[in-house]
Amino acid sequence: MTIALQGTWTVSVKSKSAAWQQRFKIEGSTNGVDGTYAGEVATAPVQVTGSQWGVSIENNPAGPTSWRPSRMRFSSFRVNGSLFQVDIQSDDGGGGDEDFNDLVLVASMGITDSEYVVYGAAKSYAGLCLVNPCFPRPWIVIDTFAQFERVVRYPEIAAALERAYPGRTEAILQRRDRFTPVVLPLGGVSRDGLAVSGSAEIELVTKGRSKKQTIAVEDKNVKAATVASRWGTMLEASDISALGKLRARFSCDVDPIGNALLRFEEYDRTSEELAGGPYEGFGNRESLGVTGTDEFGNYLFRFTRSTAQVIEESQIDVAPGESAVTQARPDVIIQFVEEPEGVATHETAPYYNIGNIRRIDLCIPAGKLLPKPCRGDRVLQYLGDIPIINNPHSNLKFDGTITNTSASESGPAVENAAWRGTVNFYGCFEDTQPEVHCYTMEVWESGGWRSLSVAARGLRQQGTGVWTLESYGPEDAGDCFPNTGPVDDDVPVYRNIEREAGWSLGVQHLKARLNVADYLPAGLERRVGKVWFRIRGYDVSRQVVPGATDVVGLYVDMEPAVGDIASVSLPGQGDLGDCTMVNLPTAGAALNVRLRATDADGFLAAWSLRAIRGSNVAIGLTGDVSDAYPGDDPNSARFHGTTEIASSDLDGYVDIPVTPTAGQWIPDGYQFCAFSFELILRDNTTDGVTAASSRKVWDEVLGMSFSASPSA
Repeated sequence: MTIALQGTWTVSVKSKSAAWQQRFKIEGSTNGVDGTYAGEVATAPVQVTGSQWGVSIENNPAGPTSWRPSRMRFSSFRVNGSLFQVDIQSDDGGGGDEDFNDLVLVASMGITDSEYVVYGAAKSYAGLCLVNPCFPRPWIVIDTFAQFERVVRYPEIAAALERAYPGRTEAILQRRDRFTPVVLPLGGVSRDGLAVSGSAEIELVTKGRSKKQTIAVEDKNVKAATVASRWGTMLEASDISALGKLRARFSCDVDPIGNALLRFEEYDRTSEELAGGPYEGFGNRESLGVTGTDEFGNYLFRFTRSTAQVIEESQIDVAPGESAVTQARPDVIIQFVEEPEGVATHETAPYYNIGNIRRIDLCIPAGKLLPKPCRGDRVLQYLGDIPIINNPHSNLKFDGTITNTSASESGPAVENAAWRGTVNFYGCFEDTQPEVHCYTMEVWESGGWRSLSVAARGLRQQGTGVWTLESYGPEDAGDCFPNTGPVDDDVPVYRNIEREAGWSLGVQHLKARLNVADYLPAGLERRVGKVWFRIRGYDVSRQVVPGATDVVGLYVDMEPAVGDIASVSLPGQGDLGDCTMVNLPTAGAALNVRLRATDADGFLAAWSLRAIRGSNVAIGLTGDVSDAYPGDDPNSARFHGTTEIASSDLDGYVDIPVTPTAGQWIPDGYQFCAFSFELILRDNTTDGVTAASSRKVWDEVLGMSFSASPSA
């Protein structure tokens, strides 16, 4: 593997404890020091400069094998005088000791007020925990929609959330597909890290030392940031106590995340957040760069802030009453990504006003982590984020639909859902004998299996430390099996990259990424049906490996549910046509809404009717204004919508009487207002990563008027 660093560092050999020869390589420098160096303490230190460059360690074992890569990891991040240093440890595999002391390098950089280093360990967490177990005080962070759904069930937590996010709890519950981490202040002390103060010398007791050292940094152990204290005034002491119990009472299981790609962004608060409002994630962002974790989840990232950037930050991200000096420091968000420019698999809440040297230990919900651990007795193990191996939470049924009842574990919560969109097929060949060298992906068509030829590529770290997209298929069979003699066919095959070094976490077990709609049979009147896929693994001699074949059938539905509102009128009036005006006989008169929401194939998850008045004011409605799977038949695996209602006509329309929950349609002081009645549908489909989002399919716009009789 390669350890990636940014900027200027000095690399030197700290120690060598191996019997075998050792060496290290530098790649990607911009000052001409690329090359191979002896792994000996006597080797002169090497100063390396580059925006992104890599260092790797190799060993020369006894026997016929020549130089080969060693395993590597970060260790011992520390401040030493005016330097920041980190050890790069290695294990050459000799003796099976895994002591990581065979060759140890040390990388050193000078600490300045324009350079920032963020380091720490990345972990996944699972279990009963309802909040992020790693995020430091004074903040508590709810990472996922599933966690949010659970915590609002506690009345004292719901009350605290309502005070921190006034009027927004219900809106958060409605946006499961666009969930942003919910951030709450706990009070206490914020550890901002080490902040350089020009040339001023401050005494600091460094960890693990009993003697004070004079260095050009200060320990920013300060009270909670102004933004936290101002925001915290909305919370009561009982709220702080209740929120603290979320972290104290629910334990987590944590595991390191190796070979993950991290992207760093600088965040500027929105005007609402600057006014004391809670974090919502809609502020401007600046990309700072990417780095990767080592196989044990340790990471290090360095970036620079110019004087102009510091000045800009102090001008646009400072609220009244805040210190411009403090707020000029960057607010950093860290994202887990599968591609440098791709959509984040997960992102943290902001770490506000970090110092020049800052440790940030990351925790990501295990359900967001890719790939999943290999387990079970089949090759294909996950479709998207949903496991299809034997487990109590999810089940790929024989009809091709999927049920997943534990969104907090992995994947979206769905029940008897069809498949739609691009599905990631994850699998494992780790336990096969002999080893799988290459594999095929196939689809069943017209009585036979057809090999697929869909591009497969992912991020792989190069020797320079840079991550680039690299292909692992399809390749001609002759290229993948060079030692089997002439190949008569051009069957496309894919390399098994599970045992190849350098691939990012999200790619190691990704066997294929398929748009399932492409494999529905041609000529269908409706684009729905079950599609069978097969994976087969071959050894280096092009023989099928026992236990390396798997078949899955997916029910694909590319026909969205449909709906419309035929009319909104007083009972008995019927359709009033365009430019409808309803003259209300009473302030809260019942209206008749004639609508339909249908799915001929039964993959409707839910429908609902809502009313909007004037300038986007939501009006509560009383009546049968929504329905959801499983509808009126709990034993059915399908929900067809309004056609299942006994009073529906042959076209699926139903008449629904509605009244305003508040008792009147038009507010006091007005005689007229415009209204929009909206029909919202959600399909019961998934790609294994997200469930289908709610979508508005109809707007019925009308006017209403009401004149109260003059009092006697």
